[in-house]
Amino acid sequence: MSRRKFIFTQHDKISNQGFDYEGKIFEKTLSNKTISGDENRVTILAKIEKVIYSLIEESKKIRNFYNYTVKKDNKYVR
Repeated sequence: MSRRKFIFTQHDKISNQGFDYEGKIFEKTLSNKTISGDENRVTILAKIEKVIYSLIEESKKIRNFYNYTVKKDNKYVR
């Protein structure tokens, strides 16, 4: 990292870090009856939730890649 970029980014106050939804996607979207239940359903939903989380994270990278108003190496864009 060049000195200039370091100076501009070392004092950034990023107040809105977003919501950490890893492991909470189904908790916020499905009913309690669906989430709780037999062990097979819980394990299957846990595996599906990991896949959905990774899809969301990858789509954020694509969105930032095509956003021409953001610098290429900006790591704070959510």
